[in-house]
Amino acid sequence: MENQLVVKNAEGKDEVIEVIDIVEDRETGKKYLFYHLVDSEEIYAAILKEADTTYFLEAITDDQEWDLVEEILKNEVKLEGDTYE
Repeated sequence: MENQLVVKNAEGKDEVIEVIDIVEDRETGKKYLFYHLVDSEEIYAAILKEADTTYFLEAITDDQEWDLVEEILKNEVKLEGDTYE
C-alpha cells in the first residue's frame, strides 16, 4: 500500500504503520501524524518532527495537546470518507 511506512518501535524493531493523515496546527506549526498499525484499526497520533532530511515521531505527553489532537481528529482527519466520532 502506498501510505505505509516502516518505523522503529520502542524496542528497536521495525513496525509497519499505515498513515491516515498529517495535519499541521496553524497556531503552533506542529505537524501531527495520524496512523494505525497494519494489523489494527486503532488510531494513534504522534508529533511529526524533521531533523535535516530525517523524519521521526515524538510522543504526545501533554494533556492539553491531547485535547487539541482529539479535536483535530474529529474535525480534520479523513478516515476513508468518514470523520472520526
